[in-house]
Amino acid sequence: MAGDDTRSRIIETARELFTAQTYRAASMRDIAERVGITKPSLYHHFRSKSELLASLVGPPIGELEAVVERASAGAEPAAARRAVLEGCLDVMLAHRATMALLLRDASVYGDETAGIMSRVVGVINRAVDLLAGPDPDWRRRVRAAQALAAVADPIGQLPDVPAADLRAELLRGAGAILDLD
Repeated sequence: MAGDDTRSRIIETARELFTAQTYRAASMRDIAERVGITKPSLYHHFRSKSELLASLVGPPIGELEAVVERASAGAEPAAARRAVLEGCLDVMLAHRATMALLLRDASVYGDETAGIMSRVVGVINRAVDLLAGPDPDWRRRVRAAQALAAVADPIGQLPDVPAADLRAELLRGAGAILDLD
Protein backbone atom coordinates (compact mmCIF):
# COMPACT_ATOMS: atom_id res chain seq x y z
CA MET A 1 0.00 0.00 0.00
CA ALA A 2 1.28 3.44 -0.91
CA GLY A 3 0.21 4.98 2.41
CA ASP A 4 2.13 2.39 4.41
CA ASP A 5 5.17 2.86 2.18
CA THR A 6 5.04 6.63 2.64
CA ARG A 7 4.63 6.23 6.39
CA SER A 8 7.65 3.89 6.51
CA ARG A 9 9.73 6.32 4.44
CA ILE A 10 8.75 9.15 6.78
CA ILE A 11 9.79 7.14 9.84
CA GLU A 12 13.11 6.11 8.29
CA THR A 13 13.82 9.67 7.16
CA ALA A 14 12.98 10.98 10.62
CA ARG A 15 15.41 8.46 12.14
CA GLU A 16 18.15 9.65 9.79
CA LEU A 17 17.52 13.35 10.43
CA PHE A 18 17.03 12.99 14.18
CA THR A 19 20.31 11.08 14.34
CA ALA A 20 22.22 13.53 12.13
CA GLN A 21 20.76 16.77 13.52
CA THR A 22 19.10 15.80 16.87
CA TYR A 23 15.40 15.42 17.46
CA ARG A 24 14.95 19.07 18.40
CA ALA A 25 16.90 20.45 15.42
CA ALA A 26 15.20 18.36 12.72
CA SER A 27 11.97 19.98 11.58
CA MET A 28 8.85 18.50 10.10
CA ARG A 29 9.58 20.61 7.01
CA ASP A 30 13.04 18.99 6.73
CA ILE A 31 11.47 15.54 6.96
CA ALA A 32 8.76 16.33 4.39
CA GLU A 33 11.27 17.79 1.93
CA ARG A 34 13.62 14.82 2.28
CA VAL A 35 10.74 12.35 1.73
CA GLY A 36 9.50 14.39 -1.23
CA ILE A 37 6.05 15.21 0.13
CA THR A 38 4.37 18.39 1.27
CA LYS A 39 4.30 19.37 4.91
CA PRO A 40 0.47 19.04 5.02
CA SER A 41 0.85 15.53 3.62
CA LEU A 42 3.33 14.73 6.40
CA TYR A 43 0.80 15.97 8.96
CA HIS A 44 -1.77 13.66 7.38
CA HIS A 45 0.43 10.74 8.51
CA PHE A 46 1.68 12.20 11.83
CA ARG A 47 -0.08 14.97 13.77
CA SER A 48 3.16 16.10 15.43
CA LYS A 49 6.88 15.48 15.63
CA SER A 50 6.38 13.78 19.00
CA GLU A 51 3.87 11.37 17.42
CA LEU A 52 6.44 10.63 14.74
CA LEU A 53 9.08 9.97 17.42
CA ALA A 54 6.66 7.67 19.24
CA SER A 55 6.11 5.71 16.02
CA LEU A 56 9.87 5.44 15.56
CA VAL A 57 10.80 4.33 19.08
CA GLY A 58 7.57 2.56 20.01
CA PRO A 59 8.30 -0.81 18.36
CA PRO A 60 11.75 -1.32 19.92
CA ILE A 61 10.45 -0.15 23.30
CA GLY A 62 7.61 -2.65 22.98
CA GLU A 63 10.14 -5.38 22.21
CA LEU A 64 12.17 -4.43 25.29
CA GLU A 65 9.02 -4.50 27.41
CA ALA A 66 8.23 -7.99 26.07
CA VAL A 67 11.77 -9.20 26.90
CA VAL A 68 11.45 -7.94 30.46
CA GLU A 69 8.00 -9.46 30.84
CA ARG A 70 9.14 -12.86 29.57
CA ALA A 71 12.23 -12.80 31.77
CA SER A 72 10.19 -12.02 34.86
CA ALA A 73 7.55 -14.69 34.20
CA GLY A 74 8.46 -17.34 36.73
CA ALA A 75 12.05 -18.00 35.74
CA GLU A 76 14.53 -18.68 38.50
CA PRO A 77 16.57 -15.54 39.29
CA ALA A 78 19.82 -16.50 37.52
CA ALA A 79 17.95 -17.48 34.36
CA ALA A 80 15.86 -14.30 34.51
CA ARG A 81 19.00 -12.17 34.86
CA ARG A 82 20.63 -13.77 31.84
CA ALA A 83 17.39 -13.66 29.81
CA VAL A 84 16.83 -9.95 30.44
CA LEU A 85 20.46 -9.07 29.73
CA GLU A 86 20.67 -11.07 26.50
CA GLY A 87 17.16 -10.15 25.38
CA CYS A 88 17.61 -6.42 25.92
CA LEU A 89 20.96 -6.52 24.15
CA ASP A 90 19.47 -8.37 21.18
CA VAL A 91 16.67 -5.81 20.82
CA MET A 92 19.15 -2.93 21.09
CA LEU A 93 21.39 -4.47 18.45
CA ALA A 94 18.43 -5.06 16.14
CA HIS A 95 17.51 -1.38 16.46
CA ARG A 96 20.96 0.19 16.73
CA ALA A 97 20.15 3.55 15.12
CA THR A 98 17.02 4.05 17.19
CA MET A 99 18.78 3.05 20.40
CA ALA A 100 21.62 5.45 19.61
CA LEU A 101 19.03 8.21 19.24
CA LEU A 102 17.45 7.37 22.61
CA LEU A 103 20.78 7.04 24.40
CA ARG A 104 22.70 9.95 22.91
CA ASP A 105 20.17 12.70 22.11
CA ALA A 106 18.95 14.50 25.23
CA SER A 107 16.52 16.54 23.13
CA VAL A 108 14.22 13.50 22.81
CA TYR A 109 13.42 13.98 26.50
CA GLY A 110 10.95 16.85 26.69
CA ASP A 111 7.43 17.71 27.72
CA GLU A 112 5.95 16.73 24.36
CA THR A 113 7.64 13.31 24.48
CA ALA A 114 7.00 12.54 28.16
CA GLY A 115 4.69 9.60 27.44
CA ILE A 116 7.05 7.57 25.29
CA MET A 117 10.09 8.50 27.36
CA SER A 118 8.24 7.38 30.49
CA ARG A 119 7.93 3.96 28.84
CA VAL A 120 11.69 3.97 28.17
CA VAL A 121 12.53 4.80 31.78
CA GLY A 122 10.00 2.25 33.04
CA VAL A 123 11.43 -0.62 31.01
CA ILE A 124 14.98 0.30 32.04
CA ASN A 125 13.98 0.33 35.70
CA ARG A 126 12.25 -3.04 35.40
CA ALA A 127 15.29 -4.52 33.64
CA VAL A 128 17.60 -3.21 36.38
CA ASP A 129 15.32 -4.74 39.02
CA LEU A 130 15.57 -8.13 37.32
CA LEU A 131 19.32 -7.85 36.86
CA ALA A 132 19.76 -7.00 40.54
CA GLY A 133 18.08 -10.26 41.54
CA PRO A 134 15.85 -10.94 44.52
CA ASP A 135 16.24 -8.79 47.65
CA PRO A 136 19.22 -6.80 46.33
CA ASP A 137 21.23 -4.45 48.46
CA TRP A 138 22.30 -1.12 46.99
CA ARG A 139 25.56 -2.57 45.68
CA ARG A 140 23.74 -5.20 43.60
CA ARG A 141 21.41 -2.50 42.26
CA VAL A 142 24.45 -0.39 41.29
CA ARG A 143 26.02 -3.36 39.48
CA ALA A 144 22.71 -4.12 37.75
CA ALA A 145 22.47 -0.54 36.49
CA GLN A 146 26.14 -0.64 35.44
CA ALA A 147 25.60 -3.91 33.56
CA LEU A 148 22.63 -2.55 31.64
CA ALA A 149 24.59 0.60 30.80
CA ALA A 150 27.54 -1.59 29.77
CA VAL A 151 25.43 -3.21 27.06
CA ALA A 152 23.44 -0.10 26.08
CA ASP A 153 25.99 2.69 25.87
CA PRO A 154 28.37 1.14 23.29
CA ILE A 155 25.48 0.39 20.91
CA GLY A 156 25.46 3.96 19.61
CA GLN A 157 29.17 4.56 20.03
CA LEU A 158 30.37 1.61 17.96
CA PRO A 159 28.08 1.45 14.91
CA ASP A 160 30.76 -0.12 12.69
CA VAL A 161 31.51 -3.15 14.88
CA PRO A 162 29.73 -6.26 13.56
CA ALA A 163 26.69 -7.05 15.71
CA ALA A 164 27.78 -10.61 16.61
CA ASP A 165 31.22 -9.45 17.74
CA LEU A 166 29.79 -6.54 19.70
CA ARG A 167 27.16 -8.78 21.30
CA ALA A 168 29.76 -11.26 22.54
CA GLU A 169 31.98 -8.57 24.02
CA LEU A 170 29.14 -6.66 25.63
CA LEU A 171 27.78 -9.83 27.24
CA ARG A 172 31.25 -10.69 28.48
CA GLY A 173 31.67 -7.27 30.11
CA ALA A 174 28.17 -7.08 31.57
CA GLY A 175 28.44 -10.67 32.81
CA ALA A 176 31.65 -9.77 34.63
CA ILE A 177 29.94 -6.80 36.30
CA LEU A 178 27.07 -9.05 37.42
CA ASP A 179 29.36 -11.96 38.25
CA LEU A 180 27.41 -14.25 35.90
CA ASP A 181 28.92 -17.54 34.77
